[in-house]
Amino acid sequence: ASSQEKVDLCLAHGASAGIVYPRQPLDRSQQKAFADEIKAAGGGGVDIVYDAVGGDYAEPAVRALNWEGRFLVIGFPAGIPALPLNLTLLKSCQIVGVFWGAFVMSRPDENAANLAELFALYEAGKVKPHISARFPLEEAADAISMLGERRAEGKVVVTVA
Repeated sequence: ASSQEKVDLCLAHGASAGIVYPRQPLDRSQQKAFADEIKAAGGGGVDIVYDAVGGDYAEPAVRALNWEGRFLVIGFPAGIPALPLNLTLLKSCQIVGVFWGAFVMSRPDENAANLAELFALYEAGKVKPHISARFPLEEAADAISMLGERRAEGKVVVTVA
């Protein structure tokens, strides 16, 4: 997470560990230290990385994967990373691109089933999204600013009366 407050929120919602990531750019020693921190948070390594950031954070995350781990590429606002592919061999891991928009278009039935399962979990109280703020539609620009300034610690909801 980008702040201790966001880590604390994740821990309060059931995360077993959390890390405040260092600011880019990361030199080699900082990347190694970050990989070690990820490994420690995972009890010696992690099975899955959900990477919505990319940039200098990707390689340390791959290095922190356990044997046969999975690295999910979600996005890369911090930059498109260049990964040494020998890591996939050494860890026997998978790097998987997750492009939800294309999935929705190419597999609408599977997407509908996934959404039905997600809503069932929500209705059962097993998924509890944290709402940082609610804005009426007239203040949608303020909601977007909150997201752009990275002040949101959860979902930002725009309501339509």
